[in-house]
Parts: sequence; C-alpha cells; structure tokens
Amino acid sequence: MKVKNYSLLMKGIIVFIGLALSILKWLNVIPNASITEIWASCGSAYALLLGTVDFNIIRDNEAENKQALSEDK
Repeated sequence: MKVKNYSLLMKGIIVFIGLALSILKWLNVIPNASITEIWASCGSAYALLLGTVDFNIIRDNEAENKQALSEDK
C-alpha cells in the first residue's frame, strides 16, 4: 500500500469518526460535547496526523516531475 492510499484511508476514518460522534451528540449520548468541539477535534487530528504526510506526497511528486523533465532534455 502506498502512502497516498494510507493518507486517503486515514482521511476517511477521521470523517467517519466525526460523523459517528455527531450522531451520538444528536442522540444525546454525549450531551456535553458540542458539534463545534467534535469537528474541531477532527480537524486537529487531520492536521496533526496527515498534514505532514500530504506535504511530503506533494514534495515527492514535484521532485519526480523535475527529475523527469531533466531526463527529457
């Protein structure tokens, strides 16, 4: 499995957790949490877990493109 696939999988899991927590909030299972707190936590998890991974994927793609361009010359 490539890093891109892990990144996509983790993004899906974070969204699923956010939706599940929102449903639990609406069912009054977790009445002390607010929707804003739930999604702020999910956003923080995304930033901490995947921000660096996505940045590295972009950087690696740019490096590969530059290498391919230099080989074509």
